Amino acid sequence: MSPRERPSTQPGAPIRRAVILTAILSVVATVVAVGALAVVLSRGTDAGSTATPEPNPCRTVAWSALPSAGSLPSGWAIASTRFLVDMVTTTIVGPTPSGSTQAAAVFVSVLCYGSDAGLAFGLDQAAAQVSGATDATFPKLGDESQAVTSTRTSSTTVYVRRGILVADIEASSSVDPAALETVARAIDEAMRLALAAGPRPSSSLPPAGTTTPPPASPAASPSAAASPSAGPSGSPSPSATPASHLVPDLEARLPRTIVGTAMVVDSVTGATALGTDATSKSLIAWLAERGKTAGDLQIGRARDPTGDRPIRLYAFRVPGIDHPDLARAIVAAFRADTTAAPTESEVTIAGRTLTKVTYGQGPAEYLLEAAGGVVFDIETTDETLVPKVLALLK
Repeated sequence: MSPRERPSTQPGAPIRRAVILTAILSVVATVVAVGALAVVLSRGTDAGSTATPEPNPCRTVAWSALPSAGSLPSGWAIASTRFLVDMVTTTIVGPTPSGSTQAAAVFVSVLCYGSDAGLAFGLDQAAAQVSGATDATFPKLGDESQAVTSTRTSSTTVYVRRGILVADIEASSSVDPAALETVARAIDEAMRLALAAGPRPSSSLPPAGTTTPPPASPAASPSAAASPSAGPSGSPSPSATPASHLVPDLEARLPRTIVGTAMVVDSVTGATALGTDATSKSLIAWLAERGKTAGDLQIGRARDPTGDRPIRLYAFRVPGIDHPDLARAIVAAFRADTTAAPTESEVTIAGRTLTKVTYGQGPAEYLLEAAGGVVFDIETTDETLVPKVLALLK
């Protein structure tokens, strides 16, 4: 997760600071934008000579992706901003909720990945899934976007890719959803303007059919970029996410349809799926103790792309390690996140013995040890679906 700056907990401090910093940041944003425009104009007027290329085009574009004050929700303002290498982080604060001493806040990072933006967007989602986050309903933004909620951190995170930029927009569950949507739209528009005005490296990505979809042209209008009807040769539907099929035999053991709902199935390894959260660290340490690396952890995944069916499936395997050991490691990894206070129990469903891991709220995990060293994880809020899924596992 990108570095964040948290607002002060002193009553009224975030709002007073926001008034001052908004003016400062407006000047900074203007300077960055003017600088970018100057580069573009100087290149355009010097067609007869060899222009010196912009040394940090990614940085210039990322630093320009700041939302305007007028695009933020009423009563909200930028409280702090940091300009880092090829990225900008921003804290946007709103009114202090009744009964609280701290203003509502949204933490934003906009990063420039160049031709790897599509891959970075996919890895963000994979890391969120492994840490236990679930898909959330949210309007589609940019070239592609995805929102997830985490009961472990009581937060909602919106990922938006537009061209070579990827935004990570995080808010606590107490933030009004309408305000979060307005902030996300403001960030998306800021990225669009930054891409349209500033110099940038090539945004060409691998052609269709690879694991990373090509972005829409930055010059395209917002409506065109968000159109779900793009053909196979154009940008994919914004609801589509980069697919990875590194372990096809694990994918084959997961159902393609559950109770009439078509599932999206893919597979990854821990090299891309594991992050720096407590759950991932626990698994990485367990693997290292056995002479394995994160890349040795194989993961098959199945999910409902519409989010209508409250279920997600995983198939875990580490070649050379028996499934009882792997199952215990997975449960231990869940329990490593002490902020979620998970509890473990043994249950019998449809004649099968499973390990059930529950949290204070949100979906439960149902782990089944299966043939071939595989451990299945059925994640759902509806236990009546578990026996139906068990009948479909291979």
